[in-house]
Formats: sequence, structure tokens, C-alpha cells
Amino acid sequence: DKDKFLFVSVGERGTQPKVQMLDNDHGKIHRIFDDGKVPTDNPFAGQEGAHASIWTYGHRNPQGMVYDAVNNRIWSVEHGPKGGDELNLIEKGKNYGWPKASYGINYDGTVLTPNKELEGVENPKHYWVPSIGPCGMAIVTTNKYPGWKGNLLVGALAFTHINRITLDDTNYKSEDRILQGKGRFRYVAESPDGFIYALAEGVGANGVLYKLIPAAK
Repeated sequence: DKDKFLFVSVGERGTQPKVQMLDNDHGKIHRIFDDGKVPTDNPFAGQEGAHASIWTYGHRNPQGMVYDAVNNRIWSVEHGPKGGDELNLIEKGKNYGWPKASYGINYDGTVLTPNKELEGVENPKHYWVPSIGPCGMAIVTTNKYPGWKGNLLVGALAFTHINRITLDDTNYKSEDRILQGKGRFRYVAESPDGFIYALAEGVGANGVLYKLIPAAK
């Protein structure tokens, strides 16, 4: 972020109850210095029994995170179970609900939790049912792509495209699909020269690196 901290996401690894426990690293986003030391102003630093590196908790499987330098915000996407993939605005000390609240169900079709929303839990800015399998995330800062500045780009493993998400300040507004059917997108990034690149698997023997070329005016 602007203060040069690193944010690291850790999935729940099938340990659902521990996701809500602050003495466990699973299902958390951690905030550290680049040398691995822990900032003293982290939300749970100094709390007995809590891991001081934790910034947020209650995550299932975050697979994309990006820093919006213009607005000093962190966005994340994570896999739900069967349905319930999430777009989250990551804010200090907040609980994002897993597994107490979810818009998804178990893979066998049974009810995971009756709660889609819950007091004390931060609701996603958007959720996907059915699951898109979000993976990789970027924010557009370049002027090369008309109308895209400030949009989020999220790979969709399940539907083999990239979601271009338009925001209204901190709220989800709309989305459309680009590079449909071009592979299972694992990573998307904006390069220093302003072009957008995306990595996809499931295409050819070794996958594909795409470069998005703006449409001619």
C-alpha cells in the first residue's frame, strides 16, 4: 500500500472453525513489513492469544487481491463453496464471515449455513451464484483503454473469461465479460507501459499469455 506494507492472503485449507479464531493463520489476510516484521498498529497486535499479523479474518479462499493507490483501498476476490464467490473491500480488523455466513452451499447441495448476512460480519460488495471461480485481480489505471479506468479485472476460472467490473465509489455497479472462452485465467496485471496482460491455462500444452490491445479509434 502507500505505506509500503505487504498484504498476504491465506486460505482456510479445510479448517472451517479456525477461520474465526485469531490464534490461527488460516482464512486470514495478514499485514506485514517487507522484512516479515509485524506492524504494531495492526488491529489485533497486543491482543492476548491473537496472531499480530492478522489484518482481516473470516475468509474462505482469496485468490486475487489488488491495491487501489488512487483511493488507498484494497480489494479482494475469494472462492465460495458451491456458489457464493465474493468481491470484498478489505478494511482493518473486519470479519468477512466464513463459515458463519455465505451465499453458497455445500458441494453436495446441503445447507452450509442459514445465514447470508450476519451482524458483525462485513458483507461482500458483490457475490456470484453460480460460482465464477475468481482468480487473479488488477485495477486499471491506464488511459489506454477508453472507459476502463478504475475498473477491476478478475479472472473467471469456471467460465473461462475475465470479468471487467465497474465500481461506483466503493460499491459494485456492473460487469461485462472479455476474452470469453480463451482459457482459465489465473493472473491479470497492468504493466508499467499501461498495457494489460493475462495468463490462462487450459489452452494448448503450456497455456497462453495474452496482451490486450485497445481498439483502434
